[in-house]
Amino acid sequence: MVIVRRTEWRTIFKEDMKQKLKESKKEFDRYKSTGKIVYLQQAGNKLFSVVENWLMVKHNVRVISYQELCRVVSKNKYDRYLLSKAAQLHYFYYENKLRGEAEEFEDIYTEIYDKMKNRMENL
Repeated sequence: MVIVRRTEWRTIFKEDMKQKLKESKKEFDRYKSTGKIVYLQQAGNKLFSVVENWLMVKHNVRVISYQELCRVVSKNKYDRYLLSKAAQLHYFYYENKLRGEAEEFEDIYTEIYDKMKNRMENL
């Protein structure tokens, strides 16, 4: 187990977000080239993790559950929207079920990826 000082978690989360964003894009590109939905699921789940970590860094709070993070962002319409959209990708990964068409998940992925890429560049 690695012990992280309270002051270091933000730096670690930022590096993790950068790496996951890159890996997520590679998975998405693999999905686009092969059409295999599993790559879209993996890309979306990595992107969900990026969103979770970004929201914790933004609000300067670490949480251990999705419900706690929902409470943290409850008063910010834009953060709530971002988290709820990213959660759709997360559920798609874990439930292994499409709740709609693959194109809808591509659209959600692309919208969130573009936002997070921009936000990461401005971190």
